[in-house]
Amino acid sequence: MLTNTDLLALDGKPGDFTVKVRQRPRYIDADACTACGLCTQYCPKHHLDPYNEGLSLTRPIHIDYAQAVPATYYIDPSSCLYLQHETCQICVPVCQSHAINFEQQPEELELNVGAVILSPGFGKISEETLKKFSYGKHPDIVTSVEFERMTTASGPFLGEVKCFSDGRHPGRIAFIQCVGSRDLGCDNGYCSSVCCMYAIKEAMVAREHDPEVEITIFYMDIRTQGKEFDKARQRAESIGIRFVRAKVGDITPWRNQLQLTYSTFAGTHEFEPFDMVVLSVGLESPRDASGISDITGIELNKYNFAKSDTFNPLTTNREGVVVAGAFQGPKDIPESVTQASAAAGLAAGLLKKQRGQGIVHKDYPQEKSDTDEPRIGVFVCHCGINISSVVDVHKVENSVENMEGVVYHTDSL
Repeated sequence: MLTNTDLLALDGKPGDFTVKVRQRPRYIDADACTACGLCTQYCPKHHLDPYNEGLSLTRPIHIDYAQAVPATYYIDPSSCLYLQHETCQICVPVCQSHAINFEQQPEELELNVGAVILSPGFGKISEETLKKFSYGKHPDIVTSVEFERMTTASGPFLGEVKCFSDGRHPGRIAFIQCVGSRDLGCDNGYCSSVCCMYAIKEAMVAREHDPEVEITIFYMDIRTQGKEFDKARQRAESIGIRFVRAKVGDITPWRNQLQLTYSTFAGTHEFEPFDMVVLSVGLESPRDASGISDITGIELNKYNFAKSDTFNPLTTNREGVVVAGAFQGPKDIPESVTQASAAAGLAAGLLKKQRGQGIVHKDYPQEKSDTDEPRIGVFVCHCGINISSVVDVHKVENSVENMEGVVYHTDSL
């Protein structure tokens, strides 16, 4: 697996492609890094954390989240004091595994592959589109991605929903659907297909955290077309989440709240106050879609997603190059996983004549004797507030210290 890597060129034919890539430096030896986190603790610089949508701070040397693959830290060259000004190297002596290497340089590699699967994901809706809904003018107007990080137990607020303006718990929350999708004003006339379901999910999660909160979802059409997805909508309605078919025209500050002006499909104009407004943002094509097209020779559709055939949604105009996931068009996680599996099968089918020719036999170290003294490591997980709010995690961790065979224990997860 090559992370932090850019595609430079693709030449050849099915079964015999040459791929040229450039791997950007992490400034950390991935093989030596143990992800202990000491370097982050000592790093003196702070900046907004893009993974948490700027809702928290991180440091130039960090790992985005605990489940990242590979579980290796990296240094952001745009914010590191040493890489910017050569004024700091405090992380070097702190690293016990000597993994930090500021001398790393970009490395260009050539790979011989039989097939190519393109799955670069999707892009974010532009801030210009969000500004039409007064995003950025009032702190209590947030995107659905920001709201998701807010409600996540391992997120910056440990699952607590609160208004940015004054820290209070919102009593009334409005979700506005189809922001950046089905909108000819931003040239995105397509449905992003995921927004209805994630809005319903986020609304139900918010109700779990605060059963008293009133939630209204303003929509043009509810498209819960997946397997048993409509049951989620029915469950949301059963717990008091309100659905209003309307088009929101304006959001303005009103006293200590936000006033929504909307037109219903019955032809009436309504005004309603809320404490927080969540913009359910759609999916755009990845930012570098045009560059990928130029390098690989595949065609794009009018919305800059990969162009594919209706009855062969994984294939492109270039034989041996297939697509999967949101690059083929907006879709949710289950459908993306299904497409990824199908793309792998399609790629394997293209290579059936070469199957078995590239087998490499690995030599493994000799197995240790099972009669040796056991060496047990105990890792206690906080799981945000899901576990730590009920269980004294530190007490659990300390209780195993003197148990037989335990050589290491921590509660850093």
